[in-house]
Amino acid sequence: MKEKDIKENVEGLEEEQEESKPYQFIVEEKRKDLFKAYVKQRRISNILMVAVLVAIVGVMFLIMNNNQILKIVGYCSAGALLLGMILYYVLSRKGFPNKTKDYMASVTQILRDRQFKDTYENVSYNPEEKMVTTDFSGDGIYKEIAGTNSRNIVRMEYKGHHVLYGEVALLRPAQKRVQVPPLFVGKYISLPNELEFEGRFVIVYKNPKQPYDLPNDVDDLVALEEKEDLVVYGPEGADFRKVLGSNFVNDVRRFRLDNRLFNINIAVWAGHSAAYLSYDDAVMAIPFDKPFDYEGFEQSCKDVDSIVKLLAGE
Repeated sequence: MKEKDIKENVEGLEEEQEESKPYQFIVEEKRKDLFKAYVKQRRISNILMVAVLVAIVGVMFLIMNNNQILKIVGYCSAGALLLGMILYYVLSRKGFPNKTKDYMASVTQILRDRQFKDTYENVSYNPEEKMVTTDFSGDGIYKEIAGTNSRNIVRMEYKGHHVLYGEVALLRPAQKRVQVPPLFVGKYISLPNELEFEGRFVIVYKNPKQPYDLPNDVDDLVALEEKEDLVVYGPEGADFRKVLGSNFVNDVRRFRLDNRLFNINIAVWAGHSAAYLSYDDAVMAIPFDKPFDYEGFEQSCKDVDSIVKLLAGE
């Protein structure tokens, strides 16, 4: 057997072995490999920094020496040292970032497959796609959105319903010398509906002890129902139960708010529904220096599925 064939067989076997592992183990293995590479690079950088400082002291000694030959050696050493530093900077600047980029793309694909592959149809993903402020301003939940950060924008279908999903941060206007928290950080889901009514409803399900990411664009609405953990805003005199269904609000309250899922804001218009699920950073971040939060991710998958079903009218 040729060496090329052996290599292809080994690579194929490794792929089969990887596919047979639970996805969380694959993610954790990839995370550990990247973190080891990061620690190794930091260690090498620290060692080289000490070596460079020692070399600089030696070069300065040679240059300041009265011996002409030693001066020449010193200047040559300084040039070689500078060239080495530039070369290391160029190599390290490309090396680890490329590994990080490949890792993030690989892990995101694994998590995306776990979340959407078996439940939704016609799943479409464009890594270059970003969401902008106008994608959210029409929902009527947040105003004065100064900017957005988004990733993992996925378009798909659920039982004939077109679903848009994204992982999003909505930013407040900056203030001088004051660090302001974002308006929202979490998962965004929207899909069309077939409802017919005037105005909009905003349902806020929150942790009463420590609410996060509450709406700030409901001044034109009134509180149709208000409890410690849930508020329903809408046009004055509107019957949200008749429009949304008698069990809609009760279904929202079935979600478990905890130290991972902080808050749920839902906007319902005639023809369009959107949900904002606020999550802790451990759920939103791609795992790197800490173990993968498998339980948190699994719960977020269930949350997203439940929201899609709710907004789809199930």
